[in-house]
Amino acid sequence: MKKVSFIPVSVAETSHVTGLNMQGESGHFVYLEEDFDHRDTKQYEILSETGLVSAQGYVVINNIPVTEDGRPAFEERFLKRAGLVESEPGFQAIRILRPLKDDTYAIMTVWDNEESFKNWQTSNSYKNAHKNRGTSSALSTEVFPRPSFVTTYQL
Repeated sequence: MKKVSFIPVSVAETSHVTGLNMQGESGHFVYLEEDFDHRDTKQYEILSETGLVSAQGYVVINNIPVTEDGRPAFEERFLKRAGLVESEPGFQAIRILRPLKDDTYAIMTVWDNEESFKNWQTSNSYKNAHKNRGTSSALSTEVFPRPSFVTTYQL
């Protein structure tokens, strides 16, 4: 499976790593779609991907902690998603990322700009993608040991 690394800039600078620079409220990282083993690097396997991550854009990462027992159902849900986000104006890419070192999955979408992302949040495809949230057909809340959180970056 293809790997992804989010490398803190300080590590990337000392290791002479080149990738895509991501700067946001939670820090400055180099995004690299390959394995880079370092204790400070966030590492993932790509479960699913659509589109290309370009050198410019607005990145939104939904960080979702999942229990070990909940992983199969969680992954199945995302692998069977409708894929409607891909047709939204301003959409560039999506990566469904399985963590290699901890329990927090990353659902990363890349947009032309923040406005494109916010427009998607008010769209019918967003409502459809999240229609099961809070219903009996949603995943059991027991598979989520902590609340999810969102981080954003500029490329």
